[in-house]
Amino acid sequence: MRGQQYGQTAIQLKVYRALASDTLKTMANMQAYLARVLPTLPKTLNVMVYDVRGKLVRQRLGILVNNGLQGLVVVLVILFIFLNARIAFWVAAGIPVAFMGTLAVMYLSGQTINMVSMFALIMMLGIIVDDAIVVGEHTATRQEMGDSRLVAAELGAKRMIAPVVAATLTTQAAFFPILLVKGHLGDIMSAIPLVVIAVLAASIVECFLILPGHLRHGFGKIKREPSRFRRVFDGGLASFRDGPYRRFVTLAYNWRYTTVAVTFASLIICIGLILGGRIGFTFFPSPEPESIKTIVEFGAGTPADDQTEALKKIDESLLLAEKQLTGGKEKLIVTSFVTLGIAGRARGDNLAQIDVQLTASEERKTPTKSIIRAWRRHLPKIAGVDRIAILGQRIGPPGRDIDVRLQNAPIEALKAASADLKVALTRFPGVRAIADDLPYGKQELILELTPRGAALGFTSDSVGTQVRNAFDGAIATRFARGDEEITVRVLRIQEIAGVHALQQLYLRSPGGQRVLLTEIVKIREKAGFSVIQRKDGARTISVTADLDANVTNVPDVLGKLAEDVMPTLVDKYNLQYQFKGRAEERQDAFADLGLGALLSLAMIYIILAWVFASYAKPLAVMAIIPFGLVGAVLGHMVLGYNLTVISLIGLLGLSGILVNDSIILMTQVGRRLEEGNSLAEAAIGASQDRLRAVVLTSLTTVGGLLPLLFETSRQAQFLIPMAITLVFGLAAATILVLVLIPALVGVGGDLGRMGKGVVGLYRPDTQPALTPGE
Repeated sequence: MRGQQYGQTAIQLKVYRALASDTLKTMANMQAYLARVLPTLPKTLNVMVYDVRGKLVRQRLGILVNNGLQGLVVVLVILFIFLNARIAFWVAAGIPVAFMGTLAVMYLSGQTINMVSMFALIMMLGIIVDDAIVVGEHTATRQEMGDSRLVAAELGAKRMIAPVVAATLTTQAAFFPILLVKGHLGDIMSAIPLVVIAVLAASIVECFLILPGHLRHGFGKIKREPSRFRRVFDGGLASFRDGPYRRFVTLAYNWRYTTVAVTFASLIICIGLILGGRIGFTFFPSPEPESIKTIVEFGAGTPADDQTEALKKIDESLLLAEKQLTGGKEKLIVTSFVTLGIAGRARGDNLAQIDVQLTASEERKTPTKSIIRAWRRHLPKIAGVDRIAILGQRIGPPGRDIDVRLQNAPIEALKAASADLKVALTRFPGVRAIADDLPYGKQELILELTPRGAALGFTSDSVGTQVRNAFDGAIATRFARGDEEITVRVLRIQEIAGVHALQQLYLRSPGGQRVLLTEIVKIREKAGFSVIQRKDGARTISVTADLDANVTNVPDVLGKLAEDVMPTLVDKYNLQYQFKGRAEERQDAFADLGLGALLSLAMIYIILAWVFASYAKPLAVMAIIPFGLVGAVLGHMVLGYNLTVISLIGLLGLSGILVNDSIILMTQVGRRLEEGNSLAEAAIGASQDRLRAVVLTSLTTVGGLLPLLFETSRQAQFLIPMAITLVFGLAAATILVLVLIPALVGVGGDLGRMGKGVVGLYRPDTQPALTPGE
């Protein structure tokens, strides 16, 4: 194995950080070391440092920080629009307090700041103020009713402690099962539930131990007249709430069965869009690749000089592709490094691998897939090159989009089956970078014993031993010299090399006769394999490929392979196969998410049953959960994104956020019923009472994530599907919850009256029976 760069001999040194070490500190230590060492090296030595992950981490964290700051501004603007300035100020003051508590919890629990944990913090920007909004809004309402500042702050916290604690626990319960996701995907996404749990824990401490004190002193001793904007806005909101909104909710309540039917119809339509393929699915939206790997396979026996020259031409074609794409105005390629003798997991003299480092995706306008396509167009036709496969090095769950593992057949049959499978894959549009991990290696000479050789007493073992001794030498003796063992090997002087030496070799038969080798064996030549993979003790070959997500998707390709291609290969070559790679990761992730969803719903139900002391009310509260899917699907369609496993994880977390609004409404319905309202008035009035709180808590969550929806950084794209799920799912569910919950309350009342009526039909008559005389 040897390396080269642009035709010159080179060595590549890779430096990895320890798993628990800090990326930025490691980068600083490496830079300090290089600053000391480089001046001491020869001036003719060219040293190039590239692919420094610390620089990229700093840059991308900066992108998310900017998004977070923009989201924070949006949240603050929303707070000051909907709330009194003093209340808004103290509610907003809880954000840095809760964040500092969160960072302390993250530090003590060994968590780190990375792109995923930073996204989780941004996601919680709007959620972190929800508790404070509910308490602050109710405190302001109590003061408007005539309570003193102390009483208003105290009652505002006491009356809201049950729904706020319930909302916090249900949100934590919804995110917690994400920790059940195993594998590489679980390692990536585990930061989200850990951050959410830490943020909510810090938020609830701030909400009930710090905020009431601020609200008590924060209104000021002098009662000031509200500003003109506050009077206009509050008046307009009150007019809307008591006028058009009340009429709309009343209509929805009176026609409650139609309301429920329409909302469920919208859910069925969205499910149909998914099952009908109207909206695509991509398992994991990998970030933009910033390096390219090219595998080059030469014909067996290609001279080393010819290989070097061919690789140089391939390198030059990459530079031509760069020039054609940019016209020399943009730098796309940082460097490339060629390794001869290795290609992925395979090794052999006829293999080579070219690793290309691209400029950071944020610094170039040309996407990686355009660079790969241009490079493929500019590849020269070179004699002796059997195959060139170019693929982007992706980040995320390991494995390729397509990975078919062929097993349990002779190695020649597996190779032939892989060739047929690769031909079949070329017929699928959008399939690219097709390769297998069983490349041909050097030419091999096969010695096959003839019947005459067997008749003379030769065996395959005796022939092999004599041929090996003739060329590698025979051990004559071994003796000890001190602590060492000395081996004496007798070597035959080879005057002729290669096949001719074999053709003139004589062997000794068991009877002592000298027989020419060619008289007792047949000599034939064939291409061998450089390396043979074994999985669970069975010979294995993997055929892999990548997909263009804009053209096709993994489930469709695998489904057609399983239906049309693989049965033919199984019958023809008598082999077994498995779908591995990301297909296996996807299957495991779906199983874990399914279990997590069931656990999440069970935990939410138990918490709500405890809070409401009822088995039926939690069902009404949780009825809004499925409707988050409606907004999520519409959001992905509107913005042109496929659903991903990240979207599904977002739905899991969204379920906990959605029930918060339902809890607020159901709690208010219970209070109105206690005050003597009828069921209809309680349901409609509760929706009116909590309109501001429900809309405000949803808007702050949406506002915190809104800047991320329009982020153009290619490295942040894999997080956007979760932001879409949360933003659009919460927006749609908020609109539905304000009309669906009152309608469900009415339906529940109807069912209760119906149940009492049915019971009354079978209840025994308690009046005393009349005698005949009476």
